[in-house]
Amino acid sequence: MKKLDPKFIYVCGAIISVPILILIILVCIRGCNVKMSYNKYEELMIKRAKSYAKNHKMLPKAGKHTIIKLDNLVDDGMKSPEKALKDSSCNGSVEITNNSNNLSEEKYYFYVPYLECDNYKTEYIKDYMLKDVVTEKSGLYKVGNEYIYKGDKVNNYISIYGDIYRIIKIDEDGNLKLMRQKWQESYNWDGKYNISLDGYVGINNYVDSNILNKLIIDYKAEKVVNNSLKEIIIPHNLCVGKRVSTDKSLNITTECSDILENQVIMLPSITDFTLASYDENCKNIGNLSCTNFNYMTGFLDASWTVDTVSDDTSKVYYIDSLGPELETANKYRKYNWVFYIDSEQLYAGGVGSEKDPYIIK
Repeated sequence: MKKLDPKFIYVCGAIISVPILILIILVCIRGCNVKMSYNKYEELMIKRAKSYAKNHKMLPKAGKHTIIKLDNLVDDGMKSPEKALKDSSCNGSVEITNNSNNLSEEKYYFYVPYLECDNYKTEYIKDYMLKDVVTEKSGLYKVGNEYIYKGDKVNNYISIYGDIYRIIKIDEDGNLKLMRQKWQESYNWDGKYNISLDGYVGINNYVDSNILNKLIIDYKAEKVVNNSLKEIIIPHNLCVGKRVSTDKSLNITTECSDILENQVIMLPSITDFTLASYDENCKNIGNLSCTNFNYMTGFLDASWTVDTVSDDTSKVYYIDSLGPELETANKYRKYNWVFYIDSEQLYAGGVGSEKDPYIIK
């Protein structure tokens, strides 16, 4: 090595290092040109929309919406879809909904991206569900302006932040009504002294009931209902009118004669149960045929409902394997959370079965 000409050594080093340097440069260039996935770009849209809305004071008031166009985000410095994606043309937006409510001082904002390109279009959970609407047997039925799951073998399972829920329906506003598959511990619907019956048998006034207070406690406890779930829960009106105990009709006119507004967590109703059956003989709430072909029969085990009667101030309906039954409000029964979320949740996978539930982002 000592006898080698230093110039020769330098030349050899250059011959070896130059190709390596070129290779490194090519790898870097290629890495810089790697295209982003559509899902990652949607996530980027949400991230940038959060800062854009805050900086431009565009965050909506409670119950309101605002839309930020994709062009605005790009003008604000976000990488354009033409540069980030493999498409030559894209358009989109981010809708922000304020789901805040009077039970918490926190502000809950829900961000929904929409992206449409040459080879891609954002898919929401509702879009996936509506691919399979049925007219017989178990499945998702169109009933008026709603879509309701009926039958005993329905793929209406959805996993949200570690809990499993059943999708009851898509309502006329396009929201998903969900019920938690696992019930909470037993609790009395109400236990106050009832002057008309001279006893601590409870009063069947939902607005002032023990069970509503318990639902509120559950909602406020972050270890029970976490903040991520609160961001997607939509406040919804609840029918709390009373029916005469002899009125067994499926009609909900009486119940909706009294409305409790902007509820974020509630109980299921008798109607939720009866409409979950596709048995043609399920014609009233007292008909045992309503327990046939009904997925709720399998897991609503003596569970309270929101429904009460007008001709007995202590009686409340609960649901078990035999359908709706009346019980004194001071008794202890299980209860299931019910709430609404926006159906424009990003679909992330699953077919809705028990083993492969729907997953949202």
